[in-house]
Amino acid sequence: MFTDNEIGEWVRVKPNRATKTTVHFFYGDTEIRNNAPSSIFKGIANISENGSNGGLLWALGDNRRTLGVLAGNISGTKFNETGYYELDSLLNLVKKEDEKTISFMRDKVSIPKNVVTVDAASVLVVDDKGRRWRLPMGVEDFREKTENSAMRICREVATERDLFNCSGTFYELPAENADGFAKIRPVSSHNMQIHDYASYRGLFVLTGIQSDYSGDSEHIIQSTDGKAKLWAGTIDDLWKLGKPVGVGGPWKNTQVKANQPSDPYLIGFYDEKSIKISNHSKETVTYKIEVEPIGHGPWMTYKEFEIKGGEDLIYNFPHNFQSRWIRLVANKNTKATAWLEYK
Repeated sequence: MFTDNEIGEWVRVKPNRATKTTVHFFYGDTEIRNNAPSSIFKGIANISENGSNGGLLWALGDNRRTLGVLAGNISGTKFNETGYYELDSLLNLVKKEDEKTISFMRDKVSIPKNVVTVDAASVLVVDDKGRRWRLPMGVEDFREKTENSAMRICREVATERDLFNCSGTFYELPAENADGFAKIRPVSSHNMQIHDYASYRGLFVLTGIQSDYSGDSEHIIQSTDGKAKLWAGTIDDLWKLGKPVGVGGPWKNTQVKANQPSDPYLIGFYDEKSIKISNHSKETVTYKIEVEPIGHGPWMTYKEFEIKGGEDLIYNFPHNFQSRWIRLVANKNTKATAWLEYK
């Protein structure tokens, strides 16, 4: 890790003998955010609330220049429509009668099913290339809504810029031609019941407002009949939700095969990081932690821990540790848990 007095315009590496190596520089700011969301998000329903005011969003074509909102009430994981509305350039949310658009939105804008899998260990994503990636989980309340497609998971909100909202964390997701999930980056974590989100005229708009909301936030837009409610801000406002946090891992009481690596698990861009490895077998097992710092490069051995049968090991990663992905390998067939916590 470079110190504050080590300055210069360029840096290079010179080995003392012929070798094959990888040199990767990671540049980042000190994380100064806390876990509390900004007050601008006041009025968005908490994930623990049973109900909220939701709605599907679609920026309408054919030069209509409005945002279609198929509004409804959410109870548990059920979405019950209450009407169709449109948001105009003056931010008026007006009820409309348009069966053609309503039918289109029901068919084409509904939230896709089975986008991700949430198991006991973490969120599992299998991308279009068949690659497996694991992401941290938020509070348990997200599980049911995720499994029942009650929350939008992914959407393009700017040209070649997708937002992936899963288990309480927003991520920047590059396009597939930029390696997609391999280069995913957490933006912020939250406990909000966000039903849908989209971009409109440079705004970032989302649904999932408290059913009984009656405040005066400038970010909340309501129809005159009170049945449709939106939050509007900018994409960059998401950095004000709170720093990325989460729990999970590649293994949870998993039958592990000798020398077979676990799925990659995201560790990049989190602040305080720790891992607890539990050896559930009776034999002593050596667990190797491998890291991958850039998303598409080789895996490298970081640490090896020998853990006796039935024992746990807790390791706190140093502040200057940086890698994008992490995985584990056991030297014997075993049953194990590898649990990471990001604070």
